[in-house]
Amino acid sequence: MGDPIQTGTEPTRYAVGIATLLGGIVLGLGLVFGMAAGVGAIWSSVTASATPSASSSSGGAAPNGASGSAAASNTGMSSMNQSGASSATGSAPAAGAASAGAVQDVSLVVDPPPLGGRKGPDGHVYDAFVPATFSMKVGVTVKVTVLNYDTLPHTWTSPGLGVNTMVPAGSSTSPSRTTFTIHPTKAGTFSWYCATPCDSFAMKTNGFMRGTVTVTA
Repeated sequence: MGDPIQTGTEPTRYAVGIATLLGGIVLGLGLVFGMAAGVGAIWSSVTASATPSASSSSGGAAPNGASGSAAASNTGMSSMNQSGASSATGSAPAAGAASAGAVQDVSLVVDPPPLGGRKGPDGHVYDAFVPATFSMKVGVTVKVTVLNYDTLPHTWTSPGLGVNTMVPAGSSTSPSRTTFTIHPTKAGTFSWYCATPCDSFAMKTNGFMRGTVTVTA
């Protein structure tokens, strides 16, 4: 009676063992799938959080603060460019104004020592403004200073330049000093002469008491 009972229980034990093994396998697979699902969820979360950063670094939409900073920076650069353009545009008139305000100094001497004049082609010394010929530019004010070593007065007269200035008498040791200005407005060659009777040869000969002024544009 005892042997049949023992023989009948062996299959049951095997069935229980197999069922337990299968349950363990199923439980293990469940754990594996559960872990896989958890890892997938975590990876999706990480990927989603990393996506804005990637967009930002690749030139995508920036945060409001960054956008405001960029806009302010662009506005500042635009202002600087406009300011630079204004400066560049305004530099030409400034240069023109400086040129118009320039002054040219010219010094003339009547009968300079030691000769007390200028030697003519015949070897004689005649009255003379030295130099008798010089140049200037349109728009540039010319300040002329005349030292007269002659004991007679003279004039520096140029109708074309709008000048008729008296040069008082001086002496060989104490010349008179006269200053006048010329404002040339057009280019050309303009004659000047001494209108006070003095040396007849000098008054009719260029290079002595008459000469020319060249005005260039």
